Amino acid sequence: MAVDENGIPIPPEELQIYNSSLQDPPYAKKFAFVWVAAAAFCVLLASPRLWRSLRSGRFFAGVRGIGEDFERDSKYESVLAGGNNYSPPSSSPTTKQRIATIVRGWCSALITWSLYSPPLLRLDVGHILLIIGYLVTLIICVLREAELITNANRAGYLTLAQIPFVFLLATKNNVLATLMGRGYEKLNFLHRWAGRGIFLSTTIHGSLWIKSHLKMGVGFKDSKEMTGLASYAVLCVMVLLSLRPARRFVYQVFFISHVLGFVSFFVVMCYHTPYASPWIFPALAFYGLDVFLRFLRYRFKPATLVAVDRTFTQIVIDRCDIGWVAGQHVRLRVLFGTRVFESHPLSICNAPASISNITTSRGQILLGARVVGDWTKALNDMASRIDEESDAERCCDDEKNKGKEVMVMIDGPYGGISFDLGTYEHVLLVAGGAGITFTLGVLDDLVGRIVRLGRAGGEKTTKIEFAWCIKSFGCIQWFASQIEDVANAAAKCPSLELHMKFFVTCLCDPEALPDIPNSEVTMVKPSITKLLDQFVHDASPSGKGGIGVATSGPPSLVDEARNSVAKLSPRVAHLGGIALHTEVFCL
Repeated sequence: MAVDENGIPIPPEELQIYNSSLQDPPYAKKFAFVWVAAAAFCVLLASPRLWRSLRSGRFFAGVRGIGEDFERDSKYESVLAGGNNYSPPSSSPTTKQRIATIVRGWCSALITWSLYSPPLLRLDVGHILLIIGYLVTLIICVLREAELITNANRAGYLTLAQIPFVFLLATKNNVLATLMGRGYEKLNFLHRWAGRGIFLSTTIHGSLWIKSHLKMGVGFKDSKEMTGLASYAVLCVMVLLSLRPARRFVYQVFFISHVLGFVSFFVVMCYHTPYASPWIFPALAFYGLDVFLRFLRYRFKPATLVAVDRTFTQIVIDRCDIGWVAGQHVRLRVLFGTRVFESHPLSICNAPASISNITTSRGQILLGARVVGDWTKALNDMASRIDEESDAERCCDDEKNKGKEVMVMIDGPYGGISFDLGTYEHVLLVAGGAGITFTLGVLDDLVGRIVRLGRAGGEKTTKIEFAWCIKSFGCIQWFASQIEDVANAAAKCPSLELHMKFFVTCLCDPEALPDIPNSEVTMVKPSITKLLDQFVHDASPSGKGGIGVATSGPPSLVDEARNSVAKLSPRVAHLGGIALHTEVFCL
């Protein structure tokens, strides 16, 4: 018979009692090791993109938050002419360049196949594979060599091991997303599924213990059982209120329940088990870092609300020159009435002052809010009332008093495009409805870097196609003057070709159509597949700079763009590949 170091006999393995406190914690640590290793691998894959962002300075552009440049007056007119002197790549690339283009193109094709998005799921293949990998790892760690029927603690330990990961993905200042060169919202799908993983392991843990207690006729009177039931009840409420219908129709209830829920869950869990604290502290550290960074970047600024029509409101925030890059958004809190406690994400529609071509927003941030809920309707109603009152008081040519002046608090910027469109020779921007707020900012930035800054960052773009899908001609008036400014700036640069397409699905307000250079209007609902296919067909056959695509709008449009890029990617390998960035405008 085997003995231990003290000479005490060790019983055979089949006669040993399962010791949960010794055998289960290692599996929780293994699970933590797996997700940390996976995160490190993703950061490693994204490191070339991160390095390019660091070298160009775009990585640090939004770190310190929105700011005012007190030397802006001397910078606004410093326009270089280098963009006009740009020469496209030679029509006869060398063998080395041709091989590099093909390699880059096929690497892009291998990546973009994962963009295919099955119907109704709102997830692409890459997302689905990550979710499956996460859940399979969780289930293996829960079941492997575990005696769950007699002792269900393994599932409880795995619940604790998931908490740091869920909180890492929940923060706006997301360390993992930042190192991967992505916005926090791009990893939000994994946050939701990791939360469901917590619910799954907690359900296994709780249900098996309840079954065991009922089988033995033991009541639920001890504090351990009561705190366990209480924590599970809190978790159930959080899961139910985080489902899409709740987020869409009662968002504030979802948000408040989440904040109060995780605080209650942590407190009750610490009473339920002494093993909770080591897993809760990292989660609190992630959350504390996020709150600290957000506090540093809060800004209070004067703003003007302008009701373009009864469906759209412009928010113009003064004294904002620097501190963001194209495609980013801020969380806006308008300090009026009972809405002071609500903040909403809105895309920045213009580039920083030193880059922007929009003459009416120099030294300002331009935001747009379509009326889709109570908050946006309240904004529009307030701005509309002011406009109606001031119309009766001011002269026809006096526009200085137009709009409602308010104070706002901005938090950010966040998000942004995960790659630099300026590194691609051909760029396609597609927006649906209010998605224009994203693509307009991207267009202004790209054209500004080419025309105003003279391709100082080595921008390769020679052709841009800008497409906007809208319901009526009147929607073009949301940003008619801004689009016209950008189009006029691009028309002055012979090395840049900008073409705009407006797809209108209703004959309403045809007289509202503005005169925009190099634009066309089509009375048909567009097919993103046909639009992209035509754009690829028209791309220069000798080009080697690749194709960059950015799409924003409703989920149906974004899903179609993903599927189109995944389908066309092998065909454009000879052009240097294709890259896609998407922004979904929904909860």
